[in-house]
Amino acid sequence: MIVDFDPAKDEANRAKHGVPLAFGVRVFEDADHIVLPSLRPIDGEDRYKAVGMVDGQLWTAVHVWRDETIRMISVRRSNASEQRDHDRDPEGS
Repeated sequence: MIVDFDPAKDEANRAKHGVPLAFGVRVFEDADHIVLPSLRPIDGEDRYKAVGMVDGQLWTAVHVWRDETIRMISVRRSNASEQRDHDRDPEGS
């Protein structure tokens, strides 16, 4: 997996959520992670949320695909809605 991110967004994510954007790779390492669409016309491109367990806690990695590269937008602890979606999907993605 090739991962890319904007350095300024990385710094903002560290300040706001306490983790670097590269931490998002660990969400994908959860065999039971799920991927949910996060489509908003204002974004101008198709965004997705990967939701998975890391060290016993549920995390969400908001990202876009650009060819073979995953570009991380935000990585944070999952909210209640994402928790429910993850719990509802017994086989992951």
